[in-house]
Amino acid sequence: MRMTTIRRTALLGLLVLGVGVLAGCTKHGDEARERQIEAQVQLAERAGVKVEKAADGTTSTNAPAPSKSGGVADGPAALGQRIATANGCVACHTIDGKASVGPTWKGLSERNTELVSGGPVKADDAYLKESITNPNAKVVKGFAPNLMPATFGNSLKPEEIDQIVAYIKTLK
Repeated sequence: MRMTTIRRTALLGLLVLGVGVLAGCTKHGDEARERQIEAQVQLAERAGVKVEKAADGTTSTNAPAPSKSGGVADGPAALGQRIATANGCVACHTIDGKASVGPTWKGLSERNTELVSGGPVKADDAYLKESITNPNAKVVKGFAPNLMPATFGNSLKPEEIDQIVAYIKTLK
């Protein structure tokens, strides 16, 4: 039975998310998590996604980049798009405004966002960086805490985080 493009894209997104989340959980050598990662990698590869695992436990894939780049052609924003795709961010954060596991990135930059804890926060550079490195510090209303791995502050370089923020800022 052939999968539709939408189903295949959704499956690839979930597989990339699973590999990325599980990879973030293996920093302390948990063998059970390592087996889960290997199972997710095998599923992803059967679906046509090439998954590469680095010595530090991070993963990258050849999963398709988002279809709308927000006009990103070159520079930090283009690098940020590639980093976000390689780290599975786009499996939970859409760029088209549609609901997903995490808040959409479309129109997020500089917008006032309601938090679970009450009150708004402006999604400026500082907020976006904090949300990448410490995702439970300020959880957006309507979303659950503890879904996003809290490992990106360690696995991404500061300039990579800046590049992801530059990409998010292009998504108007």
